[in-house]
Amino acid sequence: MLLAVETSSLVSSVALLHDNILRAELTIQAKLTHSEQLMPHIADMLEKASVQKQDIDSIAVSVGPGSFTGLRIGLATAKGLSFAWKVPIIGIETPVSMAWNFVGAAARICVLVDAQKGNVYASVYEWSQGELHVIMPVCIMPLTKILDILEQQGKRIVFCGDGITVGHQKIQEGCPLFSIAPPTMVIPRAGSLAMAALVRLKNNDIDDCMTLTPSYKRRSEAEVLWEKKHGEQLCL
Repeated sequence: MLLAVETSSLVSSVALLHDNILRAELTIQAKLTHSEQLMPHIADMLEKASVQKQDIDSIAVSVGPGSFTGLRIGLATAKGLSFAWKVPIIGIETPVSMAWNFVGAAARICVLVDAQKGNVYASVYEWSQGELHVIMPVCIMPLTKILDILEQQGKRIVFCGDGITVGHQKIQEGCPLFSIAPPTMVIPRAGSLAMAALVRLKNNDIDDCMTLTPSYKRRSEAEVLWEKKHGEQLCL
């Protein structure tokens, strides 16, 4: 049984996948921090699904990009459980797992993750013959720029991710080929993360629990400020 942990945004989501059956999923957007709610959510889900910790044989975790704090909490938790339970761990980039919200979609999927200061982590995916293809890998750019690029491509695009919040009106009033995913698909979900991880798990493509790190794609604001003040890079 695969346990999936998603904490890359304000959404806290955990899921259990077994024999291609989603046994349980708990997805909540609340004001509590991930440090307050993640472990209680996992324990509550296991209890309600009548699953024992010894039933878990693998763990998937979202590695970002996204919230620096959320990613560290989720990854530390997943790595700790992987080590303690002696089960393999699979790290999945957040945009890839979100593209699994749209399995079989005819439109391309653009995942926008808030990168602050008017920028987004943008990436584009497409489903073809049951396989997910990367059209544009994750990169950081202003929201207006990615919208211009996608409009010029002339393809149907469905947008998801918390990066759409600041550009909601621009997307809706922009190109007629653009649409915003419904609330059930616009957020990262552990169930989709589990499906993405299952593909790698079947190929025995797993990560090293000791060396798996978040995929930040850029330095945190604290690191940037430290370097400006001290003239050297902060080691974290």
